[in-house]
Amino acid sequence: MDRSPDGLQEVVGEYVSQKISRRELLKRAGVLGLTAAAVGPLVATGAAGATTSRTKAAAANAPKKGGTFREGYDRVFTPPNPVANAWADPDYNALFEALVMRNPQGQIVPMMADKFTSGSHGWTFHLRQGLHFQSGAPVTPAAVVRDFNLFRSPKTGQNGPFWIPVTNVYAQGQNVVCATKKPFQAFQETVTTEYSYIMDPDTWKSQGSSYGTKATNGTGPFIMTSFAPSERVVAKRWEGYPGSIVPFFQNKGKAHLDAIEWVSIADASSRAPQIETGLVDAIKNPPPQDVLTLRDNPDIVVLEYQELSNFFLSVNMGANNLGFNDLRVRQAISHAIDREAIVKSIFLGHAVATYGPVMTKYKWYNPAVEQYNQFNLALAEHLLDEAGWKKGSSGIRTKNGKPLSFKTVNLTDETQNQVMQAISQMLANAGVQMQVESLAQAAFYPLLSQKPLSYAFKWLWSSPIDVAVLFVEFYQYQSKVLNPLYASYAAWQQASSVAQLKSTAYQFQEIFAKLIPIIPIYTQNTIWAHTNNVVGWQPNQANLYPFYNDVWLRNA
Repeated sequence: MDRSPDGLQEVVGEYVSQKISRRELLKRAGVLGLTAAAVGPLVATGAAGATTSRTKAAAANAPKKGGTFREGYDRVFTPPNPVANAWADPDYNALFEALVMRNPQGQIVPMMADKFTSGSHGWTFHLRQGLHFQSGAPVTPAAVVRDFNLFRSPKTGQNGPFWIPVTNVYAQGQNVVCATKKPFQAFQETVTTEYSYIMDPDTWKSQGSSYGTKATNGTGPFIMTSFAPSERVVAKRWEGYPGSIVPFFQNKGKAHLDAIEWVSIADASSRAPQIETGLVDAIKNPPPQDVLTLRDNPDIVVLEYQELSNFFLSVNMGANNLGFNDLRVRQAISHAIDREAIVKSIFLGHAVATYGPVMTKYKWYNPAVEQYNQFNLALAEHLLDEAGWKKGSSGIRTKNGKPLSFKTVNLTDETQNQVMQAISQMLANAGVQMQVESLAQAAFYPLLSQKPLSYAFKWLWSSPIDVAVLFVEFYQYQSKVLNPLYASYAAWQQASSVAQLKSTAYQFQEIFAKLIPIIPIYTQNTIWAHTNNVVGWQPNQANLYPFYNDVWLRNA
């Protein structure tokens, strides 16, 4: 009688038929509670005692066509628009493609470009022949040039500042050339992100402000059919998809699925029940208290790794009357926050405290930032005393009759709201009064653009050095105090090698941790879960969201 765990036959079958790597085999076996030593003999004999041959195993695990994959998402949706938007959602990875993409190890690999080179004066991408948009119009180097000019323009592009070193973009035969005056190795961090995905520029122009609310005319394996921001986004398989050359995709042709339905589950407490009851096939970010229950469910696979994000608190450095221009006051606020307590009590360990601008698992993370911003209430109070903010009988500090009291706006989220309440109490212990107002996105984003007195936010982006400086440049009061930070960012953008990218990233992080133009708090883990019915849905840490080319359903 076969006593192997449910799902083991399929895992071993995928390995022996060379559909997954040994690393993936061991990872998924670990989810089933098996060690490498236990799995080894099963692989050596060809299949877990229950499978009869590699041929049968391969046949049983051959991808099936059809079905609708339903993915639960932890936000409401924004219209998919690679030029500019509040944030990018998972649907970007189905509707669009990029010239190049990060593989799971973070290295750039071909996607729509089959070759690419970089040098002292820019980058050249060779566009694959025979590509076309979902409307049937050809994807030409000239069309890509128009996209890139939209992306890099400060008038249109969400990530325009990241393109500043690019002085010209032009087509040269089948090549797209991004010219620079100096080396620009950091471009690999930008050209692989969602706001560099290729779309038909004519459709973008004709749809105007409504772009992304209807068919986007992209280049990915699926075509959007409906968009309801607080409910769902639906896409169907693009039958004209020309196929993929991405090395880490198993499926080089059209998508296996008939359709994808992304479902907004903004209420965190509803995410686990929806996958447990079969309303969705996968979910993103169940609340920490539900993770153990999901892991114990034999019908669900849970994947967890550090998110490409950083949650932070910002105080406006132009508010001299509150002392926010004084480094000692910003340092005091930072030292008063017990990040480790937040990680343990609210995230139950599914997060990590951050003391610098980027997450601790970033490939170029500088641990030197950890000498700054550590929790130290006595030091916080000393710095405030030194800056002239004295505690009164009410417990709130004052200076020149002005209380150290302010309001912080926060983009509402069940877990983040708990974090902000905890921070408010921690600051109160130091004599700083912070009132928190948690707002829905429709109210929050207009306030953010006005550089509010204080706000809290979680950036989520795969190029953390770029995005960290963006929040300083766009949403912080500008002062010469920031010049060393901007100089270090300029050095990052002029790096001529990966080694220089690392060294300049290190420098940037330490300067940021010293100046704290925004105060880092924590990076949470991304937690994904899917049912055993789902195959080929493989989120990875190098990219914000999973790709859908390889996904199929066992019961399709």
